[in-house]
Amino acid sequence: MERIKHLNDQIEFPKEGILSKTVFEDACGEADLFMLPKGAKISTHTSSRPAAIIVLQGEAEFVLGDEPYNVKAGDWFFMEAELPHSLAAIEDFAFLLTLFGSSD
Repeated sequence: MERIKHLNDQIEFPKEGILSKTVFEDACGEADLFMLPKGAKISTHTSSRPAAIIVLQGEAEFVLGDEPYNVKAGDWFFMEAELPHSLAAIEDFAFLLTLFGSSD
């Protein structure tokens, strides 16, 4: 297993839609790199697992529950399981999503 990964080298923005790459996955959780071009959106959804986000590049509006937040490179936040959330990319936007626990 490659121990050190330079995430910025893996960022590539699609012309449209969402591109994701699994960076790590095992029984304790997983980490996925997400990349969205400016204007792309992820509609409201939930996750059965708690998660943390670290924004790597760009800016987006994240809606957590009913609260909108503008987030940008360097921001980190935690989302408890079952929290409704969505996002809209204000600029080309890349973030690392870490899901805790098993998906079973």
